[in-house]
Amino acid sequence: MAHTHVVSSATYMPGPADPQVTIVGTVDGIDVTVQIWLSAIQQAQQKGGLTAVKNLVAPIMLAQSIVNQPPAPVAPVQLPTGTFTQ
Repeated sequence: MAHTHVVSSATYMPGPADPQVTIVGTVDGIDVTVQIWLSAIQQAQQKGGLTAVKNLVAPIMLAQSIVNQPPAPVAPVQLPTGTFTQ
């Protein structure tokens, strides 16, 4: 099944170590925020371009959307109508 991934922002704070990139977006309309090492994105970009970066980020975003997905609606308890004795 295909999922629609939307990246609203991808930011990081430069530093001496390998910074984490914070990605904010949605998957199938479910809000997600994930983090990934900048070096992982750079390596994917060097090896396979934008397609490789998408292939790296998409499963991480999808996994977070599953966690963030609201619970399925629960059917209300059905009580019989009419008179009863107990």
